[in-house]
Amino acid sequence: MYRNRHTNKFIALTRRLFQRRANQGATSRRGFLSGLCALPAAALTVNTDATAQATQSATGQSDAGQSGNRNFAEVIGYQLERHIKDARFAILPLGSVEYHGPSGPPATDTALATGIAARLAPKFNASVFPPIHFTHNPAHTAEFRGSVSVRPAVLTMYFEDVLRGIVQNGFKKVFVLNGHSGNIAPMRAAISQVAAERKEADFLLASWWETLSIQLVENLKLFTSGNGGRGHGGPLEMSSAAVFLPNSVEAGRGPDLPPTVRPEDGFPYYHEKADVSDWPGYSGKLSEISRDKGEKLVDTATKRLEALLEYWLKNESKAGNW
Repeated sequence: MYRNRHTNKFIALTRRLFQRRANQGATSRRGFLSGLCALPAAALTVNTDATAQATQSATGQSDAGQSGNRNFAEVIGYQLERHIKDARFAILPLGSVEYHGPSGPPATDTALATGIAARLAPKFNASVFPPIHFTHNPAHTAEFRGSVSVRPAVLTMYFEDVLRGIVQNGFKKVFVLNGHSGNIAPMRAAISQVAAERKEADFLLASWWETLSIQLVENLKLFTSGNGGRGHGGPLEMSSAAVFLPNSVEAGRGPDLPPTVRPEDGFPYYHEKADVSDWPGYSGKLSEISRDKGEKLVDTATKRLEALLEYWLKNESKAGNW
């Protein structure tokens, strides 16, 4: 609680009055009030300027400070024009509400996308939009408790409208920071549609975990669970989530699982099935989840995304997928 010097003086004088009355024996309510009224007026005066400064310090907000807010939805209305003009681009975080195994929360993907976006924004003077929470969950996670899924066709149209709205607000460049694999196909389709409509717009989509290749993570020697700890709800993802949701991630809440066997040549493919009777909803060794490991992973991912954004900003004339 904030106290100015006048408040402290008032408290000290009141205590002195109580003590004096106690030494003289029991006192009446009228006697105490008479003594209280005799206190100097300055002791009862609240320093409003100092109180305002204390409140400003506690909330981190001020009239001047609002102009430096990176979160688009929190900018005061009269400062929006300046905020949009000053921002180099907009960041749209994509998450999900999806079961992530017994050691982590359904908000894992959203927390990672918004957390990394917050680390990127200051360096680039970017404007961070509110994350999109409800998205499409693949069939093998959609049936678990904790998952809320949106149909891909509906999600694509929703993504289109959000992108149109961001561009309509005056942002010509939009970086979509993805935290969930189920968003990739709908967002790519949405970007293609809106980019064709708005010739002045420039969109970039990247998924944070794809900055962490299996080889890169294995070189860090953080996990022994195979595949560099990658996999849904596995130690790589949950360690990273623990950076932003430390009270919602608990290591070892399920049995450690063997690594997923993949083809040796490792080229990309997509596999999905609805029957999950042979899968508990997570991957790898949950005993290896660690926030310290997550800090290293998030730091590495952030630096690689920074390099991508710098390249994007320096090569505005290049079209397509480079």
